[in-house]
Amino acid sequence: MKQQKPLLIIEHCEPTLSEWLLLEYKHTAKLWKNNLLFTRVTDAKTKKILQKLGAVKKEKAKDLYNGKQCIVLDPQAKKQLTPPDCAKADALIIGGLLGYEKPQGRTKTLISAASGFQTRHLGPLQLSIDGASFVIKAISLGLPLKDIEIAKEIEIIHDPVHSTILPFGYPIVENKPVITPGLVKYLSKL
Repeated sequence: MKQQKPLLIIEHCEPTLSEWLLLEYKHTAKLWKNNLLFTRVTDAKTKKILQKLGAVKKEKAKDLYNGKQCIVLDPQAKKQLTPPDCAKADALIIGGLLGYEKPQGRTKTLISAASGFQTRHLGPLQLSIDGASFVIKAISLGLPLKDIEIAKEIEIIHDPVHSTILPFGYPIVENKPVITPGLVKYLSKL
């Protein structure tokens, strides 16, 4: 079966595959169906798990797609991603990185600075991996970024006393944030 353009590549940059990271990867796989590639996967156990979600390669995207039309989604990029960018791209690359409350520029350090690929951003907010993949999917289907509502942060209420604030951007659909399936249950166990 021929791959649809663009391919979404997740450059797996975390040292381990945590439960939270896997939840975000699973959600991304549902959004992108058979059009997802995980790169930089060197651990055999991680490879076995991720092969259930998409194609898996141990090499970095820059080595696999050298000479191809690729775009790295980097929060520090100067230009935002547009539908025409997506239409021309062979692949869109996002970092498989769990964020910190204050962004640390790891996408640039670990992926975009050495890739030689164009870079684009998804607005001023740091997004979750699956939130970014949702926004990228919408843009690749023709929706401009300015028409995608994104919450600055979300609060998950566990009970009348306890809650968790996630200081990341989350897309909003029908007045509800698009939250990683299983994340609320995972956070309630912490």
